[in-house]
Amino acid sequence: MKELTLFQKKSDRLQNSLRASIEHFRKGNDQLGLDNFLNAMADLESLLEFQHYAEGSGSKLGKITPVLRDLCGCIKNQDVVGLTDVLEYTVYPLAEQWREGCD
Repeated sequence: MKELTLFQKKSDRLQNSLRASIEHFRKGNDQLGLDNFLNAMADLESLLEFQHYAEGSGSKLGKITPVLRDLCGCIKNQDVVGLTDVLEYTVYPLAEQWREGCD
């Protein structure tokens, strides 16, 4: 049960970091957006590791892999608008679904 609480806290922090990153990028504050993006990716990594060890390699990893490729493409092309769109319209909804599935 304690692990689930830690998972929920980290999941909440992931969602907060994603929201903050999206907001800062949309307002043109790229440095704060990037800081929050990096925090979100660190939380996402921790959550994926937790999920992998708790449940085995499941569908969540399969869903997030193409999204991570999209994010990498945006970063390589320095496409902040594209990065923000992927965060807002793909990563954030996936994080919400993931969180709801654990409640």
